[in-house]
Amino acid sequence: MARQSIKAVASSLRMPATVVLEQLMRAGIGVNSVDDEITDEQRQVFLDYLSTPRTQRVESPPVTMAQLRASATLRELSELMTRAMAERSHQVLIKDEGLSEVVSLVFERIRAPEDELPGAVELGRLAAVARNREAVIFDRADDVFSVEPPSIDGLIDGDAKAYAAHLVTHVGASWVAPYAYRESLAIESADGARSTLLSACLEREQSVADWVVALREQVASLGSFPTPDARLRRWRRVLDVMGTIMEHWRGDVGANIGGELADLLSEVLGKSLEVVDDDVLFDVLDQMLRMLARLIEIRFSMALYASTYAVLERGKRHVGAGVWGQFLNRSRQMSRIRVALLESALVLSRQNRTDREIIGALLACYSSRPQVAAAIKRHFVDARDLDPDVRAWWSSAGEATESRREVEHRVGNNEDAQIGALLIEVESNQEAMEKIGRAVVQFLEISEPVLASTTRAAVSGYQNIAQIARRLARMRKLTRTDLKGERLEYNPLEHEMLGGHKSGVRRVRVVRDGIKKEFSGKVKTLVKPWVEADE
Repeated sequence: MARQSIKAVASSLRMPATVVLEQLMRAGIGVNSVDDEITDEQRQVFLDYLSTPRTQRVESPPVTMAQLRASATLRELSELMTRAMAERSHQVLIKDEGLSEVVSLVFERIRAPEDELPGAVELGRLAAVARNREAVIFDRADDVFSVEPPSIDGLIDGDAKAYAAHLVTHVGASWVAPYAYRESLAIESADGARSTLLSACLEREQSVADWVVALREQVASLGSFPTPDARLRRWRRVLDVMGTIMEHWRGDVGANIGGELADLLSEVLGKSLEVVDDDVLFDVLDQMLRMLARLIEIRFSMALYASTYAVLERGKRHVGAGVWGQFLNRSRQMSRIRVALLESALVLSRQNRTDREIIGALLACYSSRPQVAAAIKRHFVDARDLDPDVRAWWSSAGEATESRREVEHRVGNNEDAQIGALLIEVESNQEAMEKIGRAVVQFLEISEPVLASTTRAAVSGYQNIAQIARRLARMRKLTRTDLKGERLEYNPLEHEMLGGHKSGVRRVRVVRDGIKKEFSGKVKTLVKPWVEADE
């Protein structure tokens, strides 16, 4: 006898599949989900039912609590609840203390480990219709499973998978976290269940960086796919869900998120991209950029660091320059990254700074350096407060002519910085030279008069040098930052870390002052204060 799926019947009748399922149940035809199939005979019974005037239809009587109590198995109980929900009579059954009783009936029918996951489905479905009384169910979630359950993907349909996932995320057992990550990758098409699992994982990790790392650690659980294209299609669904979750995230971003996203992209793309569909590949790349753009929205300070954009360089390297060029023309998200980078360039330029790594990230966003230069010029058009040399450097996309002064402000690279460095040295040695003049010279006058005279002359010469340095500094409007000994929040753009930059350092102590200069009504740092980690 020929059979036809409920979805196919719904399509032929131009009705929603869920409505057809409900009407089939009302007609007394034993079905449970839209993925079930019916025979031609059942289909004819259903069509006759639909053609009968509503007042003449013979429908099953409402499900009662007595029938639920009389059910022998979890399956029978589930079928009765499905019918009650189709009849819109389930709220009568779970009213007041009825919900606790139905939950207890479910637990009574979980008699073996193989009943636990179906039981979780039923409890998850009850929670979905409990109208703000989910706690009655979730408070007992830890009692559902005696062992780690089999894969959620083995359940009958997407709704069942979503209900089970919802219940699992309220279980406190140690196996839940790795199970949730594995299942979020293993689920083929039930994105509702995937979203529930990944959302719970993010809430548990409390930062996006930790979330991405934990997910990447479970990549091996994906196993093998028949083709790289099939694997990439699965990742497209996973990344789409991740992006949607992050659109609503308001928590911590975490450390080194740019690098973590780039490492995840490497895992996603794998080693072979020769036989993948370009549309799928470009969707995957766009989903990564969507997450990156959202992270920058959450914490714009990240946009100022080239490491945040590591996913651009990694993606271009994996797919090749030719394919990357095609992606640039078709990407829906690249415009958001370009705006973030251009705005970062403007912020840095207003700090009188240049950054070749930011230019490198911009080069990955455009097809050529002239395009980058043109984009920067357009973005800087209304910024009239910029140092002309700094503007020229950025507007040339980092290729200023040799005749133009180098504008990266580091110690010793221009006259003001050299004067500032000299001022720091004379000021830092002031106290020592005064002690020599007061104590050492007097002692030498007794024992070594000739050496005392030489030392006195050296001290006097130092004082003259110090006066000249201070005079030059005043002429050039240079002043000390007066931060020595202060404990501050570490900012690599404003501080020079002794021994080189150290990631993860939050608080630092200033061990040597820096030099700042007033320029066009703004104050900029010419010589960064030296700092060390404040343990």
